[in-house]
Amino acid sequence: MNDKTVKRRAELASAGARENLYLLLVRAFPILCPGEKLARAPYLEAMCYALQRVATGDCQRLMISIAPRHLKSICGSVLLPAFVLGRDPSQKVVVVSYGSDLAREHADLFRRLVTSEPYQRLFPKMRLHAKHNRIEHMKTTAGGGRRSVSHGGSITGFGANLIIIDDLGKPSEMRHESYRQELRDYFDHTLFSRLNDKRRDRIVSIQQRLHPDDFSAYLLEKERFEHLCLPSIAELPEEIPLYSGKVLIRRPGDLLNPEREPQDVLDQIRADIGRSAFQAQYQQNPSESESEFLAMEDLHLVDALPDNEKFVRRVQSWDTAAKDGPRCDYSVGLTFGWHCEEDRWYLLDVIRRRMDYTELKATIRRERKRWYVDRVLIEASAMGNALLQEFRRETNGVYLPVNVVTSKLDRFIPHTDWIKSGKLVIPTDKPWFDSFRRELLAFPDVGHDDQVDALTQFAEYMRRSQGAYLDTDPATGRRIGNYHAERPRREDRMRF
Repeated sequence: MNDKTVKRRAELASAGARENLYLLLVRAFPILCPGEKLARAPYLEAMCYALQRVATGDCQRLMISIAPRHLKSICGSVLLPAFVLGRDPSQKVVVVSYGSDLAREHADLFRRLVTSEPYQRLFPKMRLHAKHNRIEHMKTTAGGGRRSVSHGGSITGFGANLIIIDDLGKPSEMRHESYRQELRDYFDHTLFSRLNDKRRDRIVSIQQRLHPDDFSAYLLEKERFEHLCLPSIAELPEEIPLYSGKVLIRRPGDLLNPEREPQDVLDQIRADIGRSAFQAQYQQNPSESESEFLAMEDLHLVDALPDNEKFVRRVQSWDTAAKDGPRCDYSVGLTFGWHCEEDRWYLLDVIRRRMDYTELKATIRRERKRWYVDRVLIEASAMGNALLQEFRRETNGVYLPVNVVTSKLDRFIPHTDWIKSGKLVIPTDKPWFDSFRRELLAFPDVGHDDQVDALTQFAEYMRRSQGAYLDTDPATGRRIGNYHAERPRREDRMRF
C-alpha cells in the first residue's frame, strides 16, 4: 500500500467521523477511555444514529431509555455536544445531570476530547475560548459553548439551542412523589424556558427508568418525544433504525450487549438487585415490576391487526376528563373490534389527549364515523352527561351512558381473568402501544389511569350485555336492520 493510498484512506475516515456520530465515537473512545476496548455492539450505532438526527435537526425531542454502564453519558453528554459544536461552534449546549460531581466529570471528558489533536484535526474551526474556559461553562471562539448544570442549578441568562438531560433524578429519591414533582417543575419552569427557539431547538433526555411515574414517564406523556427504548433483554419484536437505511432487528430474548452482559451476568444482576429494580433499570419497564394483577406474559399480543373486513362489530369506550388543563387527566377513547372468525376482541385504536369540551365532542363524533362504530360507551360524568345529551339528539341507541359507583380497583380486578384468557388482543405496532401497556401493567400505581378506566368500562359492558345488544345475521355475524333507531335497553344503562 503506497503513501497516497494511506493518505486517501485517512482522509475518508476523517470525513466519515465529521459526518457520522458513531464513527466519531470509534475515534474518540481511546481518548475518553484510554486502555479500554470499545465493544462495538449494534445498539451503540442505534443510539448514535438517534442522537445524530437531533444534531442535524431531523428530531426536536428525543428520549433514550437504557441501562446504566452502556456509554449513554459518553454518547449523550460528551460526544453529542462535541459533534454539534464541531459542525457549528456558535451553537449553545446545556447539559443537565442530577449531581455536580457527575456534571463536572462529563465536562472534563468533553474538554479532554475537544482539546485533543485528533478532534482538532477533524473540526479545525471549533476552539475553546482561552479566557472563558471554566469547567462549568466552556465558551467557543465563535460565541457558542457547553454549559454544565446539576439539578436545581440556575441557568438564568443562558439560552440554549440544545438541552441534554442525562439522568436528572437520583435513584434513591425517585420513590417520593414530592421529589418527582420537583423534577417536573424544574423542567417546565427552568429548563424548557432556556430554549432560544421553541420551534426548532432541541431536547434530548437520556435516562434509566426508575419508577412508573418518573421523569421519563412525564416526558413521554408530552407525546412529542421520539423514544428509543433499549431493554437489556428484548421483550417484543422490533426494528430499530441504523445508518444507511439499515435496521437492528431485535426478537424477544435477544440481549442488548451480549459481549459485556451475557445472560448469566444479567441473571446474577437480577438476583443481586431484585426483580423490581431489574425490570426498571435494565428492562426500562418499571410498570411491569410494580403490577399486582397483570404481567407482560398475561397479555395476548400480535405484530399487526388483521384485515379490517374481519371485524363485524365495533364498540368504542370513552373515559372523559373532568376538565381540561396541563395537569389534568386525559380523555381516552378505545376502539374495539370483534373478529368474526376468531371470536375475540381486538383493540383497534387508542385516542388519549387532553381536550376541552368542544374538541372532545368533535373527536368522539369523528372517531365514531371513522370506525363505523355500533355502540359508543361514555362515562356518565359531568362532561360525559353533557355529551350524551347532545349526541342523543342526533342518534338514539348508539351512545350509551355508564354510571360508575364503585372504585377503580373494584371495577378492574374482575376483568383480569378475561384479559388473561386471550379474548382481548393488542397489536404491538401502534404508536400508542407502549403507553397503553405501561399503564395497564402498572395499575393501580400510575399517575394517570384513564386508559384502564376505558378498558374496564368496555369489559364490564360486554360481560353484562354478552354482545346481545346488536341485531345480527346468525349466519354471517354481520349487523342488520336499523338498530340505530332503537332506544337503549334498561340493562344497557349499566351501573358498576
